[in-house]
Amino acid sequence: MIFTLVGLVTNCGENIQLGGEEEADLSNPKTHRSGDLSFAYPGNWEIGVDQVTTSFHNLFINTPGTGIVILQTYPIEFADDLKTFAGEFSESGAAFASALGSVKNSVLTELPSKGGYAWLREDFEMEVALLPISVPHRRLYASKDVGDRRIFLILQVAEEDYPKVGKGFGLIGDSLTSESMPNKAE
Repeated sequence: MIFTLVGLVTNCGENIQLGGEEEADLSNPKTHRSGDLSFAYPGNWEIGVDQVTTSFHNLFINTPGTGIVILQTYPIEFADDLKTFAGEFSESGAAFASALGSVKNSVLTELPSKGGYAWLREDFEMEVALLPISVPHRRLYASKDVGDRRIFLILQVAEEDYPKVGKGFGLIGDSLTSESMPNKAE
């Protein structure tokens, strides 16, 4: 799925900064509507890339730090299962990271289904090319079939910052609705 890597490359240049995350602002959430999707997200996060075609939707949400949420939808007949999608995403991210550093010790773990989503967790180390540091990261993958579409959520942040952004990630997944799914996500 080439759109994932293209979006990751174009979006990451906008979001490179050093330092910690801010707590997700859930007191004043924003709402984003695009294509047939609508969701709430923390008030201090920003929408980045948002590409919509008849068969593909690719959207990035940036936290104030280096965390990122990627939302993608595909027609079910062309969409991979979650494990294949996560594996390919992880490999494409590792290839991109080679310019900035390297991804090491990646481990994918299946998590219990929750909120109508299937979940996988990836833990990995990101070694920065120009600095002698290695930063533990967490990436969560979720998928849900809605009507004739498969929705994927990719949630990534440095492990130490997850407590500050985890509830923001949850807000997006819990509030996601579609024309194919008019009520709150289940």
